[in-house]
Amino acid sequence: MKNILLAFVFCGVTTNVAAPKTDPDHKFSPRQLKADLAFMEKQLFDAHADPFTELSRPAYENVFAGINARLKDSMTATAFFKLIKPCIAPLSDEHSQLSIDTALQTGDYKNGTTFLPFSLLKKGKLFIVDELLAEGTGLQKGQAINAINDEPVSTCLARCAGYSTGFPSQRMHNALEQFGYLYTISRPGTYYSFRVKTATGKLITLKGVKLSAWQNYMTAKSGQNSGQDHEITYTRYGNAGYLNASSFYVGDDRQLDSLKKQLSGMFKQMKVDGVTSLFIDVSRNSGGNSAVGDALIGHFYDKPYRNYQCNFRRSDEYLNLLRSWGFNDEAYAREAPGKLIHSESSESYPPANDPDRFKGKVYVIVGNGTFSSAMMFATVIKDNHIATLAGQIPAEGHPNHFGELYNTKLPNTRLDLRFGVKEWVRPAGKTSDNVLRPDIIINVDKTPEEMIKAITK
Repeated sequence: MKNILLAFVFCGVTTNVAAPKTDPDHKFSPRQLKADLAFMEKQLFDAHADPFTELSRPAYENVFAGINARLKDSMTATAFFKLIKPCIAPLSDEHSQLSIDTALQTGDYKNGTTFLPFSLLKKGKLFIVDELLAEGTGLQKGQAINAINDEPVSTCLARCAGYSTGFPSQRMHNALEQFGYLYTISRPGTYYSFRVKTATGKLITLKGVKLSAWQNYMTAKSGQNSGQDHEITYTRYGNAGYLNASSFYVGDDRQLDSLKKQLSGMFKQMKVDGVTSLFIDVSRNSGGNSAVGDALIGHFYDKPYRNYQCNFRRSDEYLNLLRSWGFNDEAYAREAPGKLIHSESSESYPPANDPDRFKGKVYVIVGNGTFSSAMMFATVIKDNHIATLAGQIPAEGHPNHFGELYNTKLPNTRLDLRFGVKEWVRPAGKTSDNVLRPDIIINVDKTPEEMIKAITK
């Protein structure tokens, strides 16, 4: 899943701003808060690839106007963050994020036991306790609950979904899976205990847990690597070769060239080993650079294939950022601000001569951790019939999505804002079923040997 606290890297860009030095307990004036809100609205409306995916412009403007009318008192950056975070939900952008730097988090938010300690499942019309993040709560896994602090669970969930990001169904999925975290950030006050009413009418008072408990839980639940292991590794299992591609991250062209050399060495070794089938595991790959996926394909496929289409928003914000880096894209600059620049699906050509190109059967393994450029890699494989997909339907990553991340900070509160300036459309085009469906369904929470056996049985 897309962890609400994890940073997913995909061709990210950022404005050049200083690190925050604000006292977390400092309160910003209504004028400063309104200025930040207006800045955020302009950034989204001018630079996002398609800010009106879900809401019309007037309807989206009303979202900001409603919050603006509530800004009558001074508040901390943490309180402002909790108030305005729902502004990015209507983007349908699974990469979008509004986050608050640790240095700006108030003590009760960062270190206090202020977070509700459980996640939920929905079974029919019932809301069931799924995972408990603390012991001795009085609740049991599988227990049905009806209300939190005298508020119906269904009402709580609807509000929590607005504090997540991605497509509507994705946001509701996150509201259940990250319920305790989203519940706390969706409430303006601070709570250290919570009254839970079960479906049988029993009232249970729970103590909260720290933010770190939710951070650890969501990192583990996401199915993605921690961001520390960026290597692609090769292991031989009998006649099968297994590539564990836990990330496509590379920091610059030099690192990309280095990784390409490592890949060449791996495929050379596969030829020496005489493996007859290849399994590429991206089930825990949160993305990085799509060029890594293209390089991989070239090592086992020798025909031209169709790549992604792109819709790119022309904005002065993005243009000014490029120019600040010394890039001078005159073609982009000549386009009118606000224009959506469309690029058709291009044809990619693997290297013509690769003596170590793998010629056996290839399987690509996907799962809940497959996201961003790893999702694009698997989708290109699927749409071009390059290899067989196996694994599980990714719960969070989607074939068509927004990317090329633009990052900035709100000028006063210094909250971090991130969203996509490009819309990526799969080679097969837009369909109502925007999910990646494996050809073979298997459980990816297994050892490589167990997955290989399940795929080839």
